[in-house]
Amino acid sequence: MIKWKQCMFGAVLAGAVCMNMPQAAFAYDVPEMIEVGLESVCKNATSASIGNSQLTVGTLQNDKFREDGTISSSGGFTAKMVRGEVIRISDSMSQKDAEDLAYSLRRTGFDAACGYLGNNEWTVYVQNSSRSEVESASKESAERISDFNGICLSGGGENLLIVSNGVDYGFGGTDETFTINGKQYRGCLRFAVNGTVMTAVNVVDLEEYLYGVVPAEMPASYGEEALKAQTLAARTYAMTKLSAHKSSGYELCDTINCQVYKGYSGENAKTNQAVDHTEGEIICYNGTPIEAVFSASTGGYTENSENVWNSVVPYLRAVPEVGEYGNNTWEKTLTLSQLDSLLSSKGENIGSAQDIVITKISTGGRVQEMKIVGTSGSVTLTKENIRTYFSGACGSLPSKMFTINGKGRDPSSGSRTVQRQATTSSSTGSLTSSAATNGFTAKTEGTLSAMNGKNMKLDGLSVSENTNSNQNTPVISTGDYQIYDVNISTVENGTFVFEGSGNGHGVGLSQNGAQGMAQQGYSYEEIIKHYYTGVTIER
Repeated sequence: MIKWKQCMFGAVLAGAVCMNMPQAAFAYDVPEMIEVGLESVCKNATSASIGNSQLTVGTLQNDKFREDGTISSSGGFTAKMVRGEVIRISDSMSQKDAEDLAYSLRRTGFDAACGYLGNNEWTVYVQNSSRSEVESASKESAERISDFNGICLSGGGENLLIVSNGVDYGFGGTDETFTINGKQYRGCLRFAVNGTVMTAVNVVDLEEYLYGVVPAEMPASYGEEALKAQTLAARTYAMTKLSAHKSSGYELCDTINCQVYKGYSGENAKTNQAVDHTEGEIICYNGTPIEAVFSASTGGYTENSENVWNSVVPYLRAVPEVGEYGNNTWEKTLTLSQLDSLLSSKGENIGSAQDIVITKISTGGRVQEMKIVGTSGSVTLTKENIRTYFSGACGSLPSKMFTINGKGRDPSSGSRTVQRQATTSSSTGSLTSSAATNGFTAKTEGTLSAMNGKNMKLDGLSVSENTNSNQNTPVISTGDYQIYDVNISTVENGTFVFEGSGNGHGVGLSQNGAQGMAQQGYSYEEIIKHYYTGVTIER
């Protein structure tokens, strides 16, 4: 892995250019450095604390950091916005000459600071003074800038450095990390300025970015193969999201809106090793990196992309879990009174709430559609609205894999499992062939009870014929995964008890499922190819 000199560089202009360097001869580029907005640490702020006592200063040219100097402050630095009128010495000079001139002006009462212009050129900026005053005191020609917008670094009670908006600049810790607002990061720091506020941006090697992502997204205590699978998903997902925050001046953010990233402060030796062992590996479908979405737990069966979002994605197909790690169950309670209040707050005009009716359910038991029935109408919930609709009452539902008052899919008895023929990763039996041979037994209740005891298989989803008129006919079929029309009334004593399993949208990789597979001896390649249909792993 190529290591860069640790620095802080940046263009304070929003919409910074993505710095990509090809690493492989595919129809895509693997970025070496990425820009991460540290929104959880410094977003839309007017100031920030940098804990380093010494910072290097430089610019980025031709994908190389050029160090042009250093600044020091025993107490660290405060970065703050500078806006309005300033006076700038017209001629550029060396850093030493700029520092000497700024020091001389400060001694005579001027609010002066060294200014970095990039490309080893320096000057002096003065605030709260006139052009004539500065020229008289400095014996240098100067110019007035009425609409200056930039960043000032101060330390020891004095302004040490000012960088204007539009200059590529850089500061970095000499110990190869920098600290901002108490959090430590590898790589480089800059600030993206948006009007009167700024957001800290970490420009970091992609592999080192993953050092701070993987343990933030998956427990470092998980098995090595699970961690490797998470690493590939995180690396590939990052590649497909590099324009997510382009309008803000960076590529990714450090929150769940992209991927959680905690930098050097969040690193773990075990997850760092998983990153190193899979360096450069990404997940592709037909030669193109995939959108490698993942969730904490699926509750027994993953989900098709179109049942959560809008598009049918060929590699995001629903598959049964081999066996998820841990206790992934949950429970929420909602009363009719709470439901009435929620409907009122949302402006729903359906009268008093009477019932919640499950109207579509999929293979594995995930609710795909349900209706809130009132005295004068109903509200239909689909896709992720099923999970989020009740957030103002009993809270968002962790998943769509649930029963209501025991009706629908029972998480304790309705889970479908696939038993592997061998427990070591060297086994020649694939997951698909094992499932096709052993199958899994459908256990349902209510209007799906006609399917009880039927042997279902991954290849072809074979289900024994049943002439019982109560058996539901699938209305949507995508390979082995089907959605059934049902009509399940769930009201009982004015209370709705949601009992479910799983956590998240359920599409793509299940983190607890990956851990369960790792514990059973599956390799990270097998885990990836189970959760993402028809993919290849490329380096």
